[in-house]
Amino acid sequence: MRRTLQRSLVIVVASATLGVVVNAVRSDVGKDGKLRCIPFVTPPKAEIRNQEFVPLAMAQGLWSSGSAFFLDARAPADYAAGHIANALSLPAEAFDQHFPQVASYLTTDSVIVCYCDGTECDLSHRIAELLRQRGYTNVRILKNGWTEWNRAAYPTTKGAKP
Repeated sequence: MRRTLQRSLVIVVASATLGVVVNAVRSDVGKDGKLRCIPFVTPPKAEIRNQEFVPLAMAQGLWSSGSAFFLDARAPADYAAGHIANALSLPAEAFDQHFPQVASYLTTDSVIVCYCDGTECDLSHRIAELLRQRGYTNVRILKNGWTEWNRAAYPTTKGAKP
């Protein structure tokens, strides 16, 4: 019994050591040129401050005045099934691929409202953070955006175009 435990312990330690070494020397490189390793500890989500959220009524006012750009962070199929009228599609899962088309409409001080769907959806948070990293300073999030906008019967449209 004792010998079995010792062998098991040796196998576990050898496996863990091999995993750490492989993770350290793996050659996965992201689009940004940085080496991608599996983190030992999942980093905490960035804390969202309340001022980053825009209330539905204020978002509708921004939309009506034409003073803000609305970015839909959902998948293209969800966008095509229905989205806020005039919103641009910027899927979080393919941000780098779609950002160049959207960037041509924006300036770094543009008012930008990001949204997705569902109270637990974090796609809008992801694109908001990616936009901030690129220097956009006036980015807001419409929490549960598509559901709330649609429920309020504000202007919506379907299809792949805004």
